[in-house]
Amino acid sequence: MRLEKYIATSGIASRRAVKKGIRAGLGTVNGETIFVPGHPIDVETDTVAFDGKPVEPLMEHLYLMLNKPAGYLTTRRDERGRPTVMHLVGDLPDSIYPVGRLDLETEGLLLFTNDGNFAYRLLHPSHEIEKTYLAWVKGGPNGTAIQQLRQGVRIPSGKTAPAKVKRLKTSRDEASTQFEVVIHEGKKRQVRLMFKAVGHPVIRLKRTRIGNLRLGSLRQGAYRFLAASEVKALMEL
Repeated sequence: MRLEKYIATSGIASRRAVKKGIRAGLGTVNGETIFVPGHPIDVETDTVAFDGKPVEPLMEHLYLMLNKPAGYLTTRRDERGRPTVMHLVGDLPDSIYPVGRLDLETEGLLLFTNDGNFAYRLLHPSHEIEKTYLAWVKGGPNGTAIQQLRQGVRIPSGKTAPAKVKRLKTSRDEASTQFEVVIHEGKKRQVRLMFKAVGHPVIRLKRTRIGNLRLGSLRQGAYRFLAASEVKALMEL
């Protein structure tokens, strides 16, 4: 088995994060530091450690979804002591971690797991898994602005891929407009930067769907475990 896959199945981190750690010299096999992901290991006889801790694959994988409120960082811990999403799942094993991220003020659907293969599949850009957001923006973008969003706009990390953008409703005073936005990329703060690029900053942002998994009626701040059928459907995307 490849070293990064073996470590990821322990629940320490996603396979992507493990690869980065191996390149930084955090992975050892039989006491020897390995710097190249893909190094083959014998799961029966080799002794593996990551960041100084022995690695043993977990027997049970966990999969859950959280309705993230605004004001929580999507990280396992924060050096400045700010609230993180881990505080909302504090009664669960320490081995779980968020799959991807939502920025501090963004709400909605956030997945957690201790299955590195599951996280890797959902995060890898080649799979182009759709994510749906509700976005409340300042003012009322005109048809030209909406078409620009649909075709792709330039943001600091590069031009965005074409997006599905649907106007839902405008406030009575026309101070804000609600949109449904579907993207398949994972650029940092992408939806916020897309609307900023066309002159209509986001006031509120909520993710409601990843692939075929919907947030539904899960109350804010609560989580639930995924059904086996939901996990299977996500892995097949």
